[in-house]
Amino acid sequence: MFSQASEYALRALTELARCEPEKWVLTGELAELLELPVHYLGKVLQNLARKGILESQRGRQGGFRLAAAAEEITVFDVVRELDDVRALETCVMGEASCSDETACPLHSLWKGIRDRFVKSLQSTTLKDLAAFQEQRPGSGRLSAVHPRLPQFRPAKPRRGSQGT
Repeated sequence: MFSQASEYALRALTELARCEPEKWVLTGELAELLELPVHYLGKVLQNLARKGILESQRGRQGGFRLAAAAEEITVFDVVRELDDVRALETCVMGEASCSDETACPLHSLWKGIRDRFVKSLQSTTLKDLAAFQEQRPGSGRLSAVHPRLPQFRPAKPRRGSQGT
């Protein structure tokens, strides 16, 4: 239904919506969590930063974060920046001229489905996606959501002592 760029963006932005708003998240961390190619994801996120959906900051302490509150960004806002949503307006049967006046056999059916679909995209926010993701069993977390726990390392034996 969506392009690969939109799919990756929605997955990444869902995770950013789960983060504390002031935290910057590195592309590599998102790519690792979501098992996505880091370079392609980086290009998608940079595109969204240029369009004002995300903010970006270079450097080790940089990364990406949402440019507005998660409840203010809709799925439609994201998809329209990456996909040609005008394609939804084309005839589902491929006819060159299809309108209310020159309708194809599926025009009325498609028009109703399309209108409900677009309204759903416009009314579903990143906050909604994040809330759903929170409820999924085994959903991963970024360090910006919860700090990583320190890794357990056994103490090294001292010289001259014998470990038992």
